[in-house]
Amino acid sequence: MSSAHILVVDDDLALVHLLRESLLSSGYTVSTGYDGQMALQLARKEKPALIVLDVAMPMLNGLKAFQYLREAPETRMIPVIFLSGELTKDVYPVIESAGRVAHVKKPMDLEQLHSLIKQFLQQYPVAFD
Repeated sequence: MSSAHILVVDDDLALVHLLRESLLSSGYTVSTGYDGQMALQLARKEKPALIVLDVAMPMLNGLKAFQYLREAPETRMIPVIFLSGELTKDVYPVIESAGRVAHVKKPMDLEQLHSLIKQFLQQYPVAFD
């Protein structure tokens, strides 16, 4: 399962780099983006097994990007782990109603994130045609 493809999207370049290196060292294939528009484009093109998605980003925020991902047949089943710097009341209704989604508060514990990623990949395998 560790060779799974993960898409990491956050406007904090240092965090994206840290997550990329951490996930690569764990054997995952990793793609990166820096805003919600890139998240949509990369998800459609690369069909990752899981997306780690920041909530507050320019161009298109993570919640709106998530809504578009869920509306598109080719991306609706991809599990998403939201990242956010503050406890945002907007994330919890999405988590409760959407399924295949979780939230990790920044600053995050990398071990906790890795554990959640592993759990999601086992619990929600995604098959693409």
